[in-house]
Amino acid sequence: MEEQSIDARKRSHLSRSESAGWGGAFLLGILWTILGVMCVGATAFASLAAVFYVGALLAIAGVLGIAFGFRGGGAGVVLLGVMSLVVGILLYIHPGPGMMALTLLLIGYFLVAGTFRAITSLFDRYEGWGWDFTYGLCAIAIGVIAARAWPLSTFWLLGTLVGAELLVRGLSMMAGAVSARHAVRTLRTAGVS
Repeated sequence: MEEQSIDARKRSHLSRSESAGWGGAFLLGILWTILGVMCVGATAFASLAAVFYVGALLAIAGVLGIAFGFRGGGAGVVLLGVMSLVVGILLYIHPGPGMMALTLLLIGYFLVAGTFRAITSLFDRYEGWGWDFTYGLCAIAIGVIAARAWPLSTFWLLGTLVGAELLVRGLSMMAGAVSARHAVRTLRTAGVS
C-alpha cells in the first residue's frame, strides 16, 4: 500500500525540464502583473513612459523606413520614414504635448471604435452580438469620460491603459502556465511521455 502511494507521488512530481516549461511563463506572468499594478498605481509616470516608448518606436520605424526607401522603396517610403523619425524625436523633446496628443488620439479611437462596434453589432445580430454591443458602449463611455476630463485625463488615461494591459497579460500568462502544468501532470499520470 505504501509503495503505491510513493509511486503515485513520484509520477505526480514534474521533472526539472517539465517544471521549466511552465515555471518560466508563470514567473514572467508574476513580473508583468507586478509591473501592471505599479503602472496603475503611478499613472502619470506610466503615461510619460508610454510617450517615450511610442517616441522610440516611431524613431526606429523612421530610420528603418528611410533605409528601406533608399534601398528601393521609393520616395514615398523615405518621406514617411522622415515624418516618423521627426515625430518620434519630437515626442522625446516635448513629452507633455506628446502625451496630450496621444490622449486625444486614444479618446478619438475609443469614440469611433465603440460607435462602430455598437452599431454593427445592432445591425448584424450575429451570435454573441450583445457582448460586442456592451464592449462598444463601454468604449464610448471611456471616450466620453476621458474627453470630459481632458486635459487632466492626459495624466491618467495612458498610464491606466498600459497598467491594465500589463495586469491582464500577466494574469493570463499565469493562468496559461498553471493550465500547462496541469496538462503535463495529467499526461504524466496517464503514462504518456
